[in-house]
Amino acid sequence: MNRKRFLQKLSAVTIGTGLILPQKSFGQTTTITTAETKPKSSGGKKAIVLGGGLSGLYSAYLLKQTGYEVTVIERGEKLGGRIATYENPTLGILQDLGGEWIGEGQSDIKSLVKQLNLDLISSNVTDRFSLQKSSADLLKISPASIETLDKVIELHKSLGTSQKQGLDKINFSSYARYQGLTEEEIRSMNDLYRVILGADLNQISSESVLDDLSALQSALKPKFQVSGGAERIIKELAGSLRNQEIILGDAVTKVSQQKNQVSVELTSGRSIKGSLIVCSLPAAAVLDIKWTPGLPKDLIYSALRMQTGKISKNLSLVKSKDSLSKFFLSTNTAAETLYVSEGAIGANVTAVTSISTGDRATLFEKGSDRQKKNLMTSSLEEVGELELLLDSPFVFHSFQKTTGRAGFVSLFPPGSFGIKDVWAEPFERVFFAGEHLAFHTGSMDSAVASAIQAVSRT
Repeated sequence: MNRKRFLQKLSAVTIGTGLILPQKSFGQTTTITTAETKPKSSGGKKAIVLGGGLSGLYSAYLLKQTGYEVTVIERGEKLGGRIATYENPTLGILQDLGGEWIGEGQSDIKSLVKQLNLDLISSNVTDRFSLQKSSADLLKISPASIETLDKVIELHKSLGTSQKQGLDKINFSSYARYQGLTEEEIRSMNDLYRVILGADLNQISSESVLDDLSALQSALKPKFQVSGGAERIIKELAGSLRNQEIILGDAVTKVSQQKNQVSVELTSGRSIKGSLIVCSLPAAAVLDIKWTPGLPKDLIYSALRMQTGKISKNLSLVKSKDSLSKFFLSTNTAAETLYVSEGAIGANVTAVTSISTGDRATLFEKGSDRQKKNLMTSSLEEVGELELLLDSPFVFHSFQKTTGRAGFVSLFPPGSFGIKDVWAEPFERVFFAGEHLAFHTGSMDSAVASAIQAVSRT
């Protein structure tokens, strides 16, 4: 069944709004279904979903709607993967510390948000990323250079495969330099897109960046946020899976496939059988599993070639003042990029979000609490215009601890043209999903789109 027919088949389905995740504070957990709450047999249609992030949960939801009994396996202690929201009702603060922004053209995630009866609100900081002449001052890129980029992006839409392969051999920074952008303009683009990609544009294929910039679904065109935080999507999807089994804190060690059956073995020693698997794990995590029969060589090669940008998002609680309503600052400190979203402004306290990338992100991911506090304190002191509160001024969130992976957004370096295409076909009874496998990667929309693609092929 192709994607279009699959979506038409599901168009009349309304997602339930019951919640499995009742807590409102940061770091929620969910319940594991017991024998009493497991679903009734569905005539042998049993599916196993590996990974409890957005793509995994949405895959599970779609499978349930098509008649499968579903088991979701998540190695971490909570659902959501790279989506996390910090909420402190007492202070009046709410801020996403994971996936945060949604683009105007990202129809799949926008459709899901609508189905879940959630709302989108315009983000007060995303104009900083817009490649438009009206944003030239914010970007520190001349209107003439933006016009050049517009022409290049439009031309990209008509390029053939061989031309795209040629573009794939060089990084975007080099390509922008060839097109006449100054070093300051390239540095400015790097500063801004690191916030979304977790890496410099000189680490990414020019074909990959141009392909994203020319697409409506691009992660590089953010505009909206989910009202109440992106983790509300996770809560609602988890709620729609009531009576399905969700296993937390247990990792997959082995996957075996027979003619009409799959078997998954877990660290706990438990074995789960089903008729198919949707694997939404990052490519590197797929290699950690023992597969019988073994993974095809082209999948192994692709997984080894894929990279991820490192991002660490943390909060500093400061004294509120009017000037913070539009605060956005790129720095040379460990905190790197600092900004304030509207939902993070309380009556007396404001949460300033920092996004550190690359090696700076590693410092926050692996540092001790004392080291992280010293790094953040010195960063804010250097900025100078933020007044830290005396009590518990920081909220540190580790994606490496949550997901087991240092990466955040999938990246495709020069020479990686077409490497994700091999994941489109199933590996016997295993179907692959995940934001790294969508046509346009790096967003919540890509996670949803990949789930649709995977389940429509089952």
